[in-house]
Amino acid sequence: MLRVPHKTVYCRMFLTESVCLCHAQGKKRKMSKADKERMKKEEQEKKALEEEAARIKAMEEAKKQKKEEAAMAVERAKLENEERKHRREDMVELQEILDRNQKALLDLNLARRVQAKWARYMRCDGSPDPTNQGEINTYINLKYEDTSRNDAVSVLKDSLMDLALIEELRFLMSDTPMEELSEGERSLYQETMQELENLMGKKLDLASLQVLCAATALANPETNNLQHVVSNDQISLCMWGNLTKNPRIRQYEFTEVNLTFDIPKVLALSNCAVRVLITKFDHLSMTSKAAIPRRKKKEEVLPVPEETEEEEKKDGEGEEKEGEEMKEGEESPQDLMAALRGSSGEEEEPKEEEEEEEVHEEDFEDPPTPEPTEWEDFDEEDDIVDLRANDVLGGVFHVDLLHMPPQPKTASSWTITQLVDPPEITKLSYVPDPPVVAEEKNGKDKEAKEKKEEKPPITISMILPKDVLFLEEPQVALWDYSRKFWSTKDTSDVNYNEDARSLSFKMNSFGTMALLQDTHINMPFQSWEIRPHKLNSAVLSIIAAIVEIEIEIKDALCCLTQPHDKPELEDIRNKWVPPEELIMMMKKAGVNVFPSEDSSKYVSIQSKHPLIEERMYQQMALSASAMAYSWSKWNGETEREQIVFQAAESLEDVPLLEEDWWVLLATKRRVMKLKMTEFDETFNEDPEGDGELLDPGTIDFIVDENPRQKHSLKVKESIDRRRSTKKSLKPAPSASESVDVSRASSKGKSKQLLSVVSGNGHESRRKLHGRKSGKSSTPGSRIASPFIEEEPIFQFHTTFNVEESPFKSNIYHLMKEITSETAQARVKETNFQFVDCVHQLLKATKVLTYA
Repeated sequence: MLRVPHKTVYCRMFLTESVCLCHAQGKKRKMSKADKERMKKEEQEKKALEEEAARIKAMEEAKKQKKEEAAMAVERAKLENEERKHRREDMVELQEILDRNQKALLDLNLARRVQAKWARYMRCDGSPDPTNQGEINTYINLKYEDTSRNDAVSVLKDSLMDLALIEELRFLMSDTPMEELSEGERSLYQETMQELENLMGKKLDLASLQVLCAATALANPETNNLQHVVSNDQISLCMWGNLTKNPRIRQYEFTEVNLTFDIPKVLALSNCAVRVLITKFDHLSMTSKAAIPRRKKKEEVLPVPEETEEEEKKDGEGEEKEGEEMKEGEESPQDLMAALRGSSGEEEEPKEEEEEEEVHEEDFEDPPTPEPTEWEDFDEEDDIVDLRANDVLGGVFHVDLLHMPPQPKTASSWTITQLVDPPEITKLSYVPDPPVVAEEKNGKDKEAKEKKEEKPPITISMILPKDVLFLEEPQVALWDYSRKFWSTKDTSDVNYNEDARSLSFKMNSFGTMALLQDTHINMPFQSWEIRPHKLNSAVLSIIAAIVEIEIEIKDALCCLTQPHDKPELEDIRNKWVPPEELIMMMKKAGVNVFPSEDSSKYVSIQSKHPLIEERMYQQMALSASAMAYSWSKWNGETEREQIVFQAAESLEDVPLLEEDWWVLLATKRRVMKLKMTEFDETFNEDPEGDGELLDPGTIDFIVDENPRQKHSLKVKESIDRRRSTKKSLKPAPSASESVDVSRASSKGKSKQLLSVVSGNGHESRRKLHGRKSGKSSTPGSRIASPFIEEEPIFQFHTTFNVEESPFKSNIYHLMKEITSETAQARVKETNFQFVDCVHQLLKATKVLTYA
C-alpha cells in the first residue's frame, strides 16, 4: 500500500469510497459544505498555477518575439539601406545621361539662336528686325504715312511681311529661355505684335475703301455690280457693291471662297456694300479671358496672432508654479513607472549589447511633387464660348455691311470724284425685325408676313475650308467686341451637310464670325504605340476617339503620315518639321491630340503622378531606338502613383506579336516587369522572377527551430502593395501586434508560418522549419500560450541580393536585366536630338494619362 504523507489525501480517498459505496447501495448522499469549499479552493489553486505557468510562458514567448522582431527590424533596415544605395547609384547614372543630353541640346539651341540672330542682322530683304524697337517703330510709322500702297494687291502683299514679323516675335518668345528674356522685353514684344496687327487692320480697311471708291471701274459687266476678290495664302478680300439697286437680287456667291450670303430687299434697294474678309489666322481669341486657364485660387491661411509679452510672462510664471507644486507633492511619471514595474515583480530585461551602427545611405533626392491643380468652372453667360474647351478652326470671317461711297461721275471730258474725308470705311448697322407672333385670322396675316420679310436675318452658306478637318458639326459664333468673347447669341438655324461639307446658318447682324470645334473631341485615346524602325528612327501611332494618326520620327524632325483618307490634311502630311511646329500644324488642321494643362477638367481620365509620368516619358524616349512601348488596359484601373504600360524589345522593323510584349509597372521608386500578361483576367502586381511580391517593409525569414543546426535567413524586399491587390487581401489587424501560427508537416518535418502585423499596417512573414513534434498546433492559433520547451538561439544569415531583385529604379537599368546586349548598345548610340524629339511628342500627347 502506498504511503500518503498528507491528511487531505486520506479524506479525499475516504469520501470517494463512501460516495462509491452509497451509489452501489442505490443511496444518494449530498456533499457537505466543507467538502465543497475544499474542492473549490483546490480548483482555484490549480487554476492559479495554470495561469501562472501560462503567464510565464507568455512572457518567455513575448521576449522571444521581441528579439525576433528586433532582428527583423535590423534586417529590414539593412535591406532598405542597400536599396537606397543601389537606387541612388542607378538614378545618379541615369541623371548623368539625361543631363549630358540636355546640355548638348542646350548648347545646340544656343548655337542655333546665335546663328539666327546673326542671320537676321545680315538679312537684306527690307524687313525690319522686330526685336529692335527703333527699326520696328520706323517701319510702322512709314507704313502709316505711305499712301501709295493702299491698293488691295499691295496691302495683301505687305500683310504677309507683317504676319512674318508677328510669327517671328511669337517664336522668339517661345524659343528663348526665361532667363535670357526679361519680362520687360516680353511685354515690349507683345506691344509690337499688337501694333503690327493694328497696322494690318488699318491697311485692309484702306484697301477696302479704295476698292469701293473704284466700284464703277471694277463692276462686273454682266450684273453691273461691284464684284472684286483679291487673295493670297493668308488673306482673302472679297467685295460686293450694290450699284444697280436691283430688287430682284436675292443673294450673291463669292465662288473663289465658296461663300454665299442673302441680300434682303431692303439692302438691295440701298446704297451699300458687303465685305467678306477671310483670314487664316486668329488674333482675337488670344485677347479673350475665356482663353486663359482658370486656376482655382488657394485659400490663404491667416496667421495666428502672437501673444503679447505680458501674457507669455504670466503663462511662464504659472507653469513654473505648477511644476514646483508637482515636484513637492507628486512623483515624476518616470518614478511612478519604475515603482509599478517594481511592484509587479517584473525584472527589467538586460540591455542587449549595442550593435555596430551601420552607415545610413542617403537616398536619391526626388524633386518636390507639385500639388494637384484645381480648375474653376467657366462662370460666364450661356451664350459665351469657352475657349479652353473649343478651338477656332479655319480662320476668322469678317462679314461687314459697308456704306457705298459716291462714285466718280463723267461730265464731258471731266471725271468728278467726291473725296472721302477722313479716308475711312463706314460700317452700317443691320438689325433684323423681331420674330412675328402668330396673328389672329383677321386679314392681317399677309401684312405681317410682308413686314417680317423686310429685314430678315442674314443667311450665310459656305463650304468648309478645304485644309481643316471637321469631325463634327461646327459651332458658329460671333465676336463680341465690347465683351471680347465669342458668342452664339446672334446665330440660329445651323444646317450641316457632312458629305458635301457645307454649312448654312442665320445671323441677326453682320460682324466677325468663326467656326469652332470641341478641343477634346479626340480624347481620351483608345490606344497608342511607339515602335522603333532603326537607330534614331521610330513611329508613334495613336488611335484617338475618332481618327487614327501616325507620326514618323527621325533624328530631330517628325512628320504626320496617317491618316491617308483625309484630303483636308494633304498640306501637312509628309512634311518634316520640328515637333513643336508639327503640333501647331495639326491643331490648326483640326487634329488635336495634344491635351492642355487643364484638359483633365473636360476629359474623364485617371490622372497620374506628374513626376512618375515625366520620368517615364524621359526613359521611353531614351530607349525608343531599341524598345517598343504601348498602352495597357490596366493603367486606368490602378492608382495615381502607379503607371502600367507594355514594353518589348524591338530591333527589327517588323510588327510585334502579342507574346512579345511585357507588362511593366512604374512607381515613384521602382520599375518592374510583371508576371502577368495584358490578357489576364485580373491585375497582379507580382514581378517576374522568384518570390512573391509583398507589401513595403516585408521580409521573409526561414529559420530552423533546431538549435543544434545552422540557421538561415532569406530576405526578399517588395514594392508597394496597391489598390488592386488590396482588394484580395484580408483587412489588416488592429494596431496591437499579433502573431498567427500555422503548421503543415511534410516528410518528417513541420513548418510554421508566422504572420507578424505591426502597428503601421505592414506585414512580415517568417517560415520556421523544425522537427516534427507529437502535438501540432491548430492553424491560426495564437502564440499567447505556447508550449515550447527550449528557445532556440536564432542566427540570421542574409542571402538577399539587391542587384538581382525583380525591379529596378528606372527603365534604363531594367533593360540590362530583360533585354539583349544589342538593344543596350543601340540605346547608348541614340542621338540626343532623337531623344528630345520623342520626348516632346510623348509629353505633348500625354499618352500615359489620356489613353
